[in-house]
Amino acid sequence: MRDSSRLRSIETLFLILLCSLLPSCDASRPADDRPNLILIVGDDHGHPDFGFLGSEHALTPNLDRLAREGSTFRNGYVTASICGPSLRTLLTGLHPAQWTTRIAQLGRRGIRRESGTLMQDFTTLPRLLAERGYASFQGGKLAERDYGYAGFSDGVSPPGGPRELGAGWREIGRETMEPIFDFIDAHSEEPFFLWFAPLLPHRPFDAPPEFEEPFRGKGYSEAAVRYYANILRFDQRVGELLEHLERKGLRERSLIVYLSDNGWEQDPFQPMQGRIFGLGGPKGKKSMYDLGFRTPILLSWPGHVPAGGVHEELVSSVDLFPTFLDYAGAASRPERPGTSLRAFLEKRADWTRDAVIGRMNFLRWDSRAAKSDDHDGVVRQPASFVRTREWHYIWHETRGEDELYDMTRDPAQERDVAAEHPELVTDFRARIEAWRSEMRRAMLESPVELPANPVD
Repeated sequence: MRDSSRLRSIETLFLILLCSLLPSCDASRPADDRPNLILIVGDDHGHPDFGFLGSEHALTPNLDRLAREGSTFRNGYVTASICGPSLRTLLTGLHPAQWTTRIAQLGRRGIRRESGTLMQDFTTLPRLLAERGYASFQGGKLAERDYGYAGFSDGVSPPGGPRELGAGWREIGRETMEPIFDFIDAHSEEPFFLWFAPLLPHRPFDAPPEFEEPFRGKGYSEAAVRYYANILRFDQRVGELLEHLERKGLRERSLIVYLSDNGWEQDPFQPMQGRIFGLGGPKGKKSMYDLGFRTPILLSWPGHVPAGGVHEELVSSVDLFPTFLDYAGAASRPERPGTSLRAFLEKRADWTRDAVIGRMNFLRWDSRAAKSDDHDGVVRQPASFVRTREWHYIWHETRGEDELYDMTRDPAQERDVAAEHPELVTDFRARIEAWRSEMRRAMLESPVELPANPVD
């Protein structure tokens, strides 16, 4: 009996020692060490239009504060220049090219879903965080019809709701913040994941007059005034969220991350450009240009993320999925292409990515690939891009056309120099082909996991 007791003691000591060496072990990361995770997603917020990026026009005092209190990646990129696939990346960690591969895999297994219900068959960030004891709340825009399909434990789009993508989400940030505050209050003693994605500064540009007032009388176009007003309106909601966290004593326990779901182009002195008013200028949303994909990515957690850090490294929205899991003490999935930002921020690793690569299947009619089509909307025109620190290459695949811009000398992308650098065109095309093969291989070699459907 004594020997048996001693053996159990030795086994217990061994397990404690082993657990202390594993980053994902509960014993080494008690609940108090796991931060609340808050993802703030701007909607159609153009890359230049932030005070902390030096804008002389847009006003973003609360986002500027987050930048001062945390670290900013100035060269962040999303995986699509339109909201739906971009949001799906944040929730699944998959590039849109991988998403379509997985949908095809599910179809071959006889699993077919209606649009807006597809994510129920994917391993999502809320589902993985739930395994670490996180409650989760969908507040705002979502790529699914209700929060349950994406694995959220709560939200404003009720299970079994109407066919539109998330009934109830439009009011968040525009008319009310109460559902978000109620969730925070109900879960202040446990770790939570908050998805805050209001329809801002996205159209309709209908901010109350007090938000327009700072931009009147400066010669700005009416379109610019209303756009900047919606940015300020959004920024105020961010401030209200920060104030609520501080009142509840939760700010020091919360990692806040900000990015925009896609870009936007609006010159301050020009009217809304192009025939598609809802897409802004022709080099922004739904285009292949830098303004369509580029976004600052902010991370702020007092005492844990260095304050005032400014980084020029090329990072992507695919990196946020493993970053959140890393801070929660959980492992990412091997087929996900992202890399956690945590080790870099904590100066434990260098950042080695030298390029961001992406692809779109549909583009706006007034893009270079589609401008010959007389179409009020978007057209199917597959195109890919490679963005390095110096170059932005675009390959219009079906047309066999190339664009190349020297981003050091021509950040507005006004002079195509592809004909002057055929060796770069060849190299970038090869990189795109290799990247597409790798994205597909990673999905085909990974198991098709079918999480339990919380809705049905």
